[in-house]
Amino acid sequence: MIMKKIFSLYMLLAAVLLGACEESLDDLTGRYDIDRYNFTEVGDQSTDKLAKGIKSLNMTLSDAEGNAMALSFGSREWTLQNGTYTVANKVSGAMQATATITTAEGQKTQLAAGDINVTMIGADSYDIDGLLQTAGSEHVKVHFRGAISFEIGIDDPEASGYVAVLSVSPVYITDQGGQVTGVVPGISKYAITISDPDGRDAAMFETINVENLDPSALAGEYTIKDNAQEALSIASGAKLPQEWGGWSWGSYLVNASGSKEFLVAGGKITISVVDGMEGGKLYSFAGSGLTTMLTMNADGSITGGTLSEVNIKYVTMLQSTGYELRDQKMNSTVLGKEMSYSIYLPKSYDNTKTYPVLYLLNGADGNNNDWLQQGMVNPHASGYAADGGKEMIIVCPNGCPDGQNVFYCDNYQNNGINYMTYFFDEFIPFIESTYKVKAEKGSRAVAGLSMGGYGSLYYGFLHQEMFCYIYACSPATYIEGAPNLYTMAPTAELPGITIEIGTEDFLYQSAKGYHDGLASIGVEHEWIERSGAHDWSFWAACTPKIIRKVGEAFQ
Repeated sequence: MIMKKIFSLYMLLAAVLLGACEESLDDLTGRYDIDRYNFTEVGDQSTDKLAKGIKSLNMTLSDAEGNAMALSFGSREWTLQNGTYTVANKVSGAMQATATITTAEGQKTQLAAGDINVTMIGADSYDIDGLLQTAGSEHVKVHFRGAISFEIGIDDPEASGYVAVLSVSPVYITDQGGQVTGVVPGISKYAITISDPDGRDAAMFETINVENLDPSALAGEYTIKDNAQEALSIASGAKLPQEWGGWSWGSYLVNASGSKEFLVAGGKITISVVDGMEGGKLYSFAGSGLTTMLTMNADGSITGGTLSEVNIKYVTMLQSTGYELRDQKMNSTVLGKEMSYSIYLPKSYDNTKTYPVLYLLNGADGNNNDWLQQGMVNPHASGYAADGGKEMIIVCPNGCPDGQNVFYCDNYQNNGINYMTYFFDEFIPFIESTYKVKAEKGSRAVAGLSMGGYGSLYYGFLHQEMFCYIYACSPATYIEGAPNLYTMAPTAELPGITIEIGTEDFLYQSAKGYHDGLASIGVEHEWIERSGAHDWSFWAACTPKIIRKVGEAFQ
């Protein structure tokens, strides 16, 4: 009797469980409100660009019964990535998808919600599985497993970080002795100097084309030639042996070790231009089968280079439109000698209106041309003005008279040179009386690098009533024999301040200590640290930031 009751209870429990499983299985088989599609064939597999950095990967899946589904996935790559894609009415970003079912009878339904899981299971093979929902809340289960091979589209034209500076000049005719005897009519040399995203030299092409071209009109295929004097040619390059002076000239590429490899006649370089995703033109330089040389040997032979191709994409072009007056002179009574300076004047300078002024100080062992030459002041200031920024005059004094480092103070290490007195009593008044400068605090800024970084902080604190902004790059902040910056107290008239330095710079720790000291006494300032050393690769990247920052500070 007891065994019989236990057996009856067991059979009842089994019946209940079996009934529950059958109900669950009915749900899973989709016999109620889930339509199932197991797709086995794939078509289309095209790609499109949607927006900056976003591609649309398209495909059509179909099954043996004639049902089909059109799918579009949003991706940052030209290949389908693993992950879960959210279904929406429109693809506007990565990890989104659109899906439309067309039945064998021709009924079309766009799926409105749900997720599609994508798993790569091999080279170009995928498992695609999704539980989706129509606008009427009906459920659709889809699945595909197989190979998918998308068309590889063209990458989005986004600025790569490479920067080119364009300089335009006549093409000169010279005699055998190298003396200029004339110019080639109707032709100009468009010298394009390219630096990489870290500010290092990458290439220089002396392209020859018809005169008065807009930079975007330089697109085309150029043949490398000796003594290039005709349109669509590029001047070859060479370097003499050291016993002949070691001089170099002409077009070159820079190899991985940082050495220039000069282009030998015979190859071709193609320049192409596209509209960037963020506006503006971007330039690409491509060539293969090139011959390069490292140097010419004394016997006339050449030491060959290693580079045979170039592919520099999406370069931002800067054009120098302002005027550079280098090695100008003024007589100093304070110093008892003639002093050099260089100056940048904006394109619109015509002696009829006044401009704000930036005094840009060179570093130790430098001179008044450093910022113009290596810092590329002209193209950056010209580009800033062309983009709607303030036009300004930029003055570069010589902080190393007769090659001596003076740290912009009086009697540095008892050298008897009263440079600071010269700067404020003679140089600034000379500049402001000679050029159309706005002589007021809101229109005057000072910046510099290394020794000049110290000088900009020293001058900005010493005469807080004169400058509206200080920008100190890689500054020396404590110098034996020079005024102590730590003892210079701020006032309510203190200018805006930016200090920028590389984390590999030997002055980093002292500059960081100065920054911490300013912060501890409540002096507001901008502190920028980034990877870089104490060199022009770092400082050249500071130039556009200096110009933009002081331009925003000018009244």
